[in-house]
Amino acid sequence: MNKNFHLILISGLLISACLQKFSIPEDLENESELEFSAGDTTYLQLSPVWGDDYGIGDPTEISIAQDGRIFIADSAAHSILVLDQDGGQPDGFFALRNLEDRNGMAISPIDMDVDQKMNVFFIDGSQRVFIWNQYWNTAGIAQVSSTGSFRHIQTGALQDETAGTESWLSLLNNDEWELMNTTFTSDQSVIDSLINPYLFYDGSMEKNQYLDPYYKPDSSQFTGITSPAGQGNMIFVSDSYGGTNNQFRLVQVNFQRSRLLELQTGELVWAFTGVFGATIKGYGTGAGTVNEPLSIEVDYQGNLYYTQAGDYFPVHMIIPNLSGDFAVYSSGFQPGASDIMNASLYGSALDVAVDENKNVYVVDGADSDVIVFDANGKYFKEAGYESNSNIEESIMNQPAAVTVDKRGVVYVCDRGDGAVYRFKLSNSLDEDLKPDD
Repeated sequence: MNKNFHLILISGLLISACLQKFSIPEDLENESELEFSAGDTTYLQLSPVWGDDYGIGDPTEISIAQDGRIFIADSAAHSILVLDQDGGQPDGFFALRNLEDRNGMAISPIDMDVDQKMNVFFIDGSQRVFIWNQYWNTAGIAQVSSTGSFRHIQTGALQDETAGTESWLSLLNNDEWELMNTTFTSDQSVIDSLINPYLFYDGSMEKNQYLDPYYKPDSSQFTGITSPAGQGNMIFVSDSYGGTNNQFRLVQVNFQRSRLLELQTGELVWAFTGVFGATIKGYGTGAGTVNEPLSIEVDYQGNLYYTQAGDYFPVHMIIPNLSGDFAVYSSGFQPGASDIMNASLYGSALDVAVDENKNVYVVDGADSDVIVFDANGKYFKEAGYESNSNIEESIMNQPAAVTVDKRGVVYVCDRGDGAVYRFKLSNSLDEDLKPDD
C-alpha cells in the first residue's frame, strides 16, 4: 500500500493524540499535591501486602504509569507484572511475561520505567535496553512501513530506501530530508516484532561504538534506567562497568525514528530506536560525580538523582544547565549542607525515587527501610517500621526498590520476602487506603 504525505509535524501531533487515550484515575488526578508539614506523624503500612498471591516472586524494580497502573520487574520470573491500584491484574499485558531476546534467550529485568508515551523500558544488566509500547498493543498495528521515497529539501533530489536499513535511518533522522511517501506491509512477522518487546538500544552496535569512542559501550553494565516527564525524546541509564577506564557514568540515550506504523485505528505513529547521546557525568569521588552507580531517577524539572556503592556519597542529585549547546550538570546537594549527602545515614543506599514535589525516597537495603528527605535534602522520616511496646521493629526483609504515587503512597519491592509493601503518612490516609491492622 502506497501513501503520499508530508511528515514534518506528524510525530508530535500523533504522540499527543495517543496520550489522550489514557486518563488518570480521578483518585490520582484530583489529589492535592504532597507536601510535608510539622503535623506529619509516621508512615503506616497499608494492607494487604502484595506477594505470592499477586503473582510476585522476585520484585527488583517498580514504576507507576500515567494511567496509575503499577509495573513490577520480576527478575526470577523473567517478567514485568502489572497491577491496578487495588492489586487487580488487568488484561493486555501478556507480552511482558516470560521475556526473551531475539535469540530466544530469557531476559531477567533488573530495572524498568514507563514514559509519557506509554513506552515501557527495561534493562537486564547488560549493554542493552528493551522497549514495549502499551498503546500499540491496545490499538493494534495494521501496517508497518517497508520502503519510502525521500526528498532533499534544498535541492529537490529524490532517493528511495528500504525501511530498517542504515540509509533509511540516516535520511529519516536528517533535517535536510523529508519522507514524501512510503509503502506499507502487513507482514505479521514484522508486526509481531514491534508488538512484542524489542531491542531499543545496544551499546555493541557499530554506530553506538562510533558515537561513544572514549568508553567501551559494548561492555556497559546498565544498573538503572529512567525516563523524563513530558515529551522529551531521551532516556537515562547508569553504567557500572568499571574497568581500567573507571567506566562509572550516567548516559543519555536519544530517540531516533525507525519505522512508521499505521494502527488499527487509522493513526500513524513513529516507532523509535535508541542511539548514544552523551556521557553526562563520569567517574569521581566528589559531589555530583559517579562511582559504581546502582540506580537513577529524574524529576519533572530534569534533575537527576542516583545512588551508588562507591566512595564517598551514596546519594547524589545533579541539575542541568541548558543555556549552552548541550546540558552541563552540576551537583544540587552539597556535603555538610544537605542531610542527604551524609553517608553515615545509610547502610546501603540501593534505589531512589522522587515525588512531584521533589521529595526524595531512598531505599536502605542494610537497614531495611526507606529514608525520606524534602526537596532540599533535609532529613524528614523513615518508612518501614512498626511499634511494639514502644520498640520500633523493621517490617521489611531485603528492600531493593521504591516508587511513590501522586497520593503519597510509597511502594517498596522486597526481594527477601518476594513482596511489595506500601506505606503512607498517618495524617493523610484516604478512605480507600486501609492501614495494616
